[in-house]
Amino acid sequence: LEKQFSTIAGVDTMTSVSTDGLATITLQFSLDRSIDAAAQDVQSAIAAAARSLPSSMPTPPTQRKVNPADAPIMNIVLSSSTLPLSTVAEYAENLLAQQISTVSGVAQVQVYGSQQYAVRIQLDPNALATRGIALTDVEQAVGNSNVNLPTGTLFGRDKATSIQATGQLMTAQAYAPIIVAYRNGAPIRLGQVAKVIDSVQNDQVASWYNGKRNVMLAVLRQPDANTVQVVDSVKALIPVFQEAIPPALDLQI
Repeated sequence: LEKQFSTIAGVDTMTSVSTDGLATITLQFSLDRSIDAAAQDVQSAIAAAARSLPSSMPTPPTQRKVNPADAPIMNIVLSSSTLPLSTVAEYAENLLAQQISTVSGVAQVQVYGSQQYAVRIQLDPNALATRGIALTDVEQAVGNSNVNLPTGTLFGRDKATSIQATGQLMTAQAYAPIIVAYRNGAPIRLGQVAKVIDSVQNDQVASWYNGKRNVMLAVLRQPDANTVQVVDSVKALIPVFQEAIPPALDLQI
């Protein structure tokens, strides 16, 4: 990615920070460069580098425009006392953030404290060692049991029909019975060597408001937009959001 970005015109500086499972590359452009045109060049560079990226990446690279001098003009807090944060995050990202982004004058909606659902497998080293099972055995068994691929095609006289098996596992309860190995003719299931729990993708990220966990949306305006008009336009959507979200969700500005 950095090699592709280095060919973009108008790049003053390029810095990158890499951590476990995440890499962030920041490009700073010269003041005479159109930020919209620069964003298109960055997206083209990402597309050009896509063929060289690992196929095992969970999500493709994304890009967003940021003005370091800008601060959010409005924060919207979404919380619930009964619903899990993963459900709260779905409404925040898929409903609120997308609709607010379409408001005239809104440059970006940043989501803080997002908790996307994921299944976590916490392996027991002692249980694995006792049964002589390697980590790669578990990884392969889980991967083979959780697929979402076309099964085949039925060819008829007038049409062809694709068949897709629903082999994708969606909950921790569905993962526990996976057979990871056989010992003395008996199956060893994932639940016997690991703790499988319903969790989130990143449990190191959190947001609090008044001492309560939540998901926060920060609204940033475009440089030439009127702050008061943008805030009023976003506030006009609040009644629409209140009708669309469950009563268990609490929305505050």
